[in-house]
Amino acid sequence: MNGVVIPQTPIAVDFWRLRRAGTARLFFLSHMHSDHTVGLSSTWARPLYCSPITAHLLHRRLQVSKQWIRALEIGESHVLPLDEIGQETMTVTLIDANHCPGSVMFLFEGYFGTILYTGDFRYTPSMLKEPALILGKQIHTLYLDNTNCNPALVLPSRQEATRQIVHLIRQFPQHNIKIGEWFPFLSCLVNPDSLKVLIVFKSLCRSHLSCKTYYDE
Repeated sequence: MNGVVIPQTPIAVDFWRLRRAGTARLFFLSHMHSDHTVGLSSTWARPLYCSPITAHLLHRRLQVSKQWIRALEIGESHVLPLDEIGQETMTVTLIDANHCPGSVMFLFEGYFGTILYTGDFRYTPSMLKEPALILGKQIHTLYLDNTNCNPALVLPSRQEATRQIVHLIRQFPQHNIKIGEWFPFLSCLVNPDSLKVLIVFKSLCRSHLSCKTYYDE
């Protein structure tokens, strides 16, 4: 799911081609993976809504001016104007997408009904307990990421993936490990609690592996 202008609304999510955006005036970014930021650059000059972590990354990586970035807290409902004078409003709630640091789903509520845009997400049962979703709300329109919905695909949990990585590294003790530039960059910008995979991996490297670990600056 790489972006959409939602029909009969002024909402665009992960969609940055203004010439094709029609009357969209509220732009949302679900996360910072490059396939969701095509067309987004330092020249962007309209309000853009995203999570706080994505806001940091957006300014740092793509040099989008802070003047246009509107960071919205995850798990809270935010009222936004749908017109220039604020006569018509809508509510948007950001829900953790469990995909990458800062990634969110958007729950929109307004004259158009209730719309859930998942973006890229990794489903966990706890999502069904999200306060915004357990109040008996009817979702009128669902934009669902179905990238890995094929029943034939069996994806490992993050814990299992971490164990597999450690096992692979142990098979080649003569090699060193190099962690890409995004990891130290993120760890400096965001709460470490949001980087559980990295923390677990670094901890395992220290406690269970004898090889050296390098981090790009």
